[in-house]
Amino acid sequence: MKTIFFNYPVGSPKVSLITTSKRVSQLMSDEVIPKNAGYVEHDLIDENSNRNDWAMVGMPQHLKFDNVKKPTKVLWDMDLIEVYILGLIRNQRGVAFGVLDTLAMRALTKGLSDVVAEIEADKQTLRDMPDTVNLSGATDYWTAYESVPNAFIDFEAKYKPKLA
Repeated sequence: MKTIFFNYPVGSPKVSLITTSKRVSQLMSDEVIPKNAGYVEHDLIDENSNRNDWAMVGMPQHLKFDNVKKPTKVLWDMDLIEVYILGLIRNQRGVAFGVLDTLAMRALTKGLSDVVAEIEADKQTLRDMPDTVNLSGATDYWTAYESVPNAFIDFEAKYKPKLA
């Protein structure tokens, strides 16, 4: 068995994949892979594979070939990865803002202006995050993901002792 990455539609930068024991020529004659499609054969991605290989299988829409017409490698499209990571940040930020707004209201009703100021500082860090994240050194999904500072903590746990 192997994983075969191929461009679909032919000539486009879009990457599709199939895991199979069949040969590429058989898949082309069966019209599973279009004739003239560029392709790269990869070892089977299974439970023994590394996390980057697993991410490639789960996120083929974020992949590209080194050469569309005659590919030799499957690469991460780092421009798409950046858009994806920033989207994750924005979604998670929205959830965190909801929690922080609730905590700020509780602190306000208790007259804890110092806690409100601390919560507002956390909110500002989250607001600034998309502009301060630098993914320029990332080479794949995981290095991009891990270069994002961990500003998403359990805010309920952080402020519980202060609001008790």
